[in-house]
Amino acid sequence: MKARGWTQDELVACVVDTLRRLLQLGPDFTGQSDLVAAGIDSLAVTQLMLAIEDRTGIWVDESRLTPENLRSAETLAACVYEQLAST
Repeated sequence: MKARGWTQDELVACVVDTLRRLLQLGPDFTGQSDLVAAGIDSLAVTQLMLAIEDRTGIWVDESRLTPENLRSAETLAACVYEQLAST
């Protein structure tokens, strides 16, 4: 199933790719990697969300950026996917 042209796996890849560039992470950073341990901070979250908006065309409601949803690229992608599917 696709939400506005994106699968959840594609969103995970988008988040991972964007974070690798933003935080200068290597190939060992995966969809399951802990974002806090990888060095994500509020500025990186803002930059990440702007990149996701640019690529998907949707802004994720900031109230959805909970510690649970920011645990990994996979949890964040699931959050974005839910919002895409509901619009």
